[in-house]
Amino acid sequence: MNLRKLSVLLGVIGLAFLLASCSSSQSIIVQGAGETFHRGMDLLRDEDYAKAKDEFDIVVKQYPASAYADSAQFYLAETYFKREEYLTAAFEFENVSRNYPSSKLAPEARFKIAQCYAAQSPRVELDQANTRKAIDAFQNFIDYYPNSALVPEAEKEIAKLRNKLAQKDYDIAQLYTTMGYYRAAIVYYDRILDVYHDSDVADKAAIGKVKALLKRHKSDEARAALEKFYTMFPDSKLKPEADELAHGLNLNVNKRDEVN
Repeated sequence: MNLRKLSVLLGVIGLAFLLASCSSSQSIIVQGAGETFHRGMDLLRDEDYAKAKDEFDIVVKQYPASAYADSAQFYLAETYFKREEYLTAAFEFENVSRNYPSSKLAPEARFKIAQCYAAQSPRVELDQANTRKAIDAFQNFIDYYPNSALVPEAEKEIAKLRNKLAQKDYDIAQLYTTMGYYRAAIVYYDRILDVYHDSDVADKAAIGKVKALLKRHKSDEARAALEKFYTMFPDSKLKPEADELAHGLNLNVNKRDEVN
């Protein structure tokens, strides 16, 4: 065998060895990633979140190119969520969207980010910064994934959180009313009617505004506000109370009903 043929033969053997080595290494990586991931899932199901986190963290850091990496990142975030460490959970769920945007888990990860903020939404009387963040996050999810099966749940969460913000404004308005600061109360009633007109307290705000205007001897404005109540909330349970106010303002409710 001449030198040229020997060189070619050695090259072919070397390439075959390299391919075999790569294939073997890839198999080891997949096997190691898979075993570690499934071990983490078992621990997660057993609610051993600390140990599960460690297993998922190994997959993310040691096997970042494996087919299990995106799932490991998602369930790593889930371990923090289960332990109510919501800020860290939100960060880790964001890593799913950031590092694995084409992952099948990316939509749910974005939904879970919103849930992290919603879980930190405090009582009505406290600062509602996280409530607003949650609303924005749920809306971002809807904007990104309008066809997701989770959209109806996101919309329900938004409605619930908006009700909380409206309730906070209503409580402030009521406090101002009790203190006799009717002008300030009307500002908050108006904000509910403008921003949270679809909330559970919107009709109460409309009636509250009428009463506050009457306290300020603004009969014409009170009459106009009451007209608006009938237009916006025709099926409100507060209609009997509105009818009493209408009688005092000489507003012909019967004629109005005939027209409608």
